[in-house]
Amino acid sequence: MPASPVIRLTDRLSAPPSSCFAVALALVVGAGLGAAPARAGTKAEASPIAFVEVTSELDEGRPATSMWNLTDDNDGTVWCSRKNATGKEAISFTFDGAVSVSGVGMVLPLGKEGATDRSVRRPKVIVVSDVEHRVEVRLKDVTIMQVLELPEPAKGRRIVIEVIDTFPGASEDAPICVAGVGLRDKARELTGNTASRARGLNTPSRKLLHEWHDDISAPSRTLMFSVDGSFIYTFAPILEDKPPVRLKGKWIGDASSVVLDVKGKSYLLKTQLTKVASEEGNSVELALVGDAPDPSMVATFRPAPLFLPQ
Repeated sequence: MPASPVIRLTDRLSAPPSSCFAVALALVVGAGLGAAPARAGTKAEASPIAFVEVTSELDEGRPATSMWNLTDDNDGTVWCSRKNATGKEAISFTFDGAVSVSGVGMVLPLGKEGATDRSVRRPKVIVVSDVEHRVEVRLKDVTIMQVLELPEPAKGRRIVIEVIDTFPGASEDAPICVAGVGLRDKARELTGNTASRARGLNTPSRKLLHEWHDDISAPSRTLMFSVDGSFIYTFAPILEDKPPVRLKGKWIGDASSVVLDVKGKSYLLKTQLTKVASEEGNSVELALVGDAPDPSMVATFRPAPLFLPQ
């Protein structure tokens, strides 16, 4: 039988210096409640997170329940799913490169008199997964940070947290809300204040923060826009007799276009985002047209599935 995860409750306001993860996560999600001041070196290294994705958002496009509130150094803000969410809700973290996550910290939304916010649903059972492993964890209905020490690190470029069961809210159709999430490996905190980078982008640019595939089941083209302003494009022809392509550079977008900078040369492509139906619900389709650093990039893409294959 596989080992079970260890759960620790951490007082964010008085975490001992020896508890590095507790201190780091206190800074990630506790600043709004008077967390300890940042220690030298705590945020010297930028977060390796490329972007965050969620299955749904309440009041989509508004900051009050945005997914970026999960990483904004403030556990007084929350991410909330849509109301009446009947399927699995999930939070996905995609990184610039492979990571090894040994601990996950989660803070439930704060209500009145120090209790959790009982007007919304709160995660009761979650699953932390990579492409090979799934670890199920049962949470307590408390506002103090719950640090989950994984028996085996979750590894790869994507780590997904699924909400399997919830504590009841004021109504059955109440949204699911989370105040903060932190991830760490054995040596460092990985989440950082990713929200500040995302909020520095304009709204059209934030909509591009995905890993895009030309074919969800068997992609030959993959395009990833990261929150740090970098992009990676690969083309590995499956049926076409063409050489593979790999491009890296910088990007900036607006409402109808994206400018790619590759080796000091700029390329302007027109973008069109269209809502489409998918197996996971509503999705979007991205069409790129125009001056591309490689002709193969002029194509149509969809976001990679949020849930990992089981």
